[in-house]
Amino acid sequence: MEQLKEHFYISVTKDHLIAKLEINEEKLHALKEMAIEFDDLKKLIAEHQITYGVDEDKIKEIVENFSLDLFPAVIAKGIDKVDGKDGKIKYEYDMNTKVDRSKGWDFREVMRIPTVKEGEKLATLIPPTEGKHGITVYGKKIPPRPGKPALLRPGKNVTFNEKENCFYATAEGQITVKSNRLHVYTVYEVPESLSMKIGNIDFKGTVIIRGDVPSGFTVKATGDIKIFGLVEAANIIAEGTIYVSEGFNGLKTGVLEAGEDIHVSYINQGKAIAGDNIYVDNSILHSECTAVNDIICRNGNIIGGTLSSGRTISGKDIGNRLNTITTLSFGAEKRTLEEQKVLEAEIDKLSDQLKKLYLLQRKFSEQQSANKDSKTMLKLNRSVEKTRDQLTELKDRLSSLNVKLGNIDEAQLIVTGKIYPNVVISFGKYQRTIDREFEHVVICMDKNEIAIKSKHY
Repeated sequence: MEQLKEHFYISVTKDHLIAKLEINEEKLHALKEMAIEFDDLKKLIAEHQITYGVDEDKIKEIVENFSLDLFPAVIAKGIDKVDGKDGKIKYEYDMNTKVDRSKGWDFREVMRIPTVKEGEKLATLIPPTEGKHGITVYGKKIPPRPGKPALLRPGKNVTFNEKENCFYATAEGQITVKSNRLHVYTVYEVPESLSMKIGNIDFKGTVIIRGDVPSGFTVKATGDIKIFGLVEAANIIAEGTIYVSEGFNGLKTGVLEAGEDIHVSYINQGKAIAGDNIYVDNSILHSECTAVNDIICRNGNIIGGTLSSGRTISGKDIGNRLNTITTLSFGAEKRTLEEQKVLEAEIDKLSDQLKKLYLLQRKFSEQQSANKDSKTMLKLNRSVEKTRDQLTELKDRLSSLNVKLGNIDEAQLIVTGKIYPNVVISFGKYQRTIDREFEHVVICMDKNEIAIKSKHY
């Protein structure tokens, strides 16, 4: 046995899932004359506390057909853990609002609105799984990471059936998800261009305008806004997504502001602010555009103005031959950071308030004369419940917001055509001004420098 230890040793991987029998190379000369016994190898393995997954067939092979080619020999294998699967949301309706662009796509058909009827099933929550334990060669259990539950709560005109784990519509309208809440918004439709006979619109739901929005008008919606015509120097504000078929001619005063995406044919001398992404089919000219995630200019140029993106800006040509100043900035978008600070402050305030309410609740219940059904106690319980719900909602909003925070190391400018001199590019504190033409490039951060990398499109 002692002689065996001189010639062989056992190694175990860091995860304790594989044990190997290895040869002491300094003793190779003596191996040919050495008799190896099955029981001695078993004892050597046992001395290393290896108890699970021992391969006795491999040990027999080493004893009966000894060869240096067998080493290092895997003499025990554990079982790796299987992490649990995260919970999922199974939508009963197609939540995709994009139209099929494969066959003669017309930009006028920018959106499909998923609508439901009262009483219809909207979605089902599929619970997470716990996973399966693994086991090491030492016989110890490896605990799995349990799956996380899918985060979705009932919003406006939606109820949740706990027995079925399903969401149902309580009204007819548009189905949409915002801040991890499932809503059904009713729709307000204008069959023509906005005019004085209609006036400004402020609607709790989705607005559809089948014409233009002239200068001076304001359209607000808690859902989406879809405009089939042209938007001039107007204010279009939606908590959801904004769709403009004919384009946006802002005349330096018009604003498109969306809590989610903005889809528009072109932007000229306007201001566009998106909580998610901005998609422009043609050009962005002399405008101010801000997106938490991406600004995608599919087929046109980006000339003049200022663009700010948390993640990606993509365009065909950036700047022009006249060297018009065009400013692009990347990373954590300013509005998102400000919103994060506000939410964190509100969460701290509500948390303190809830602690005080819990303390009052406990003190009141400890009083001998306390009556659980008293008006004071009922009022206190309602305050606790309300504050707790508010706190949960704020934390959900903060969680969604944290996902949107940009990272300059992941940000990039994609140029499918040319980028011209006098384009100023900033990644956080880093800045570079383009001093000559480049074609087909990706500009990103590389080792604390703004790098220009060639790429073919």
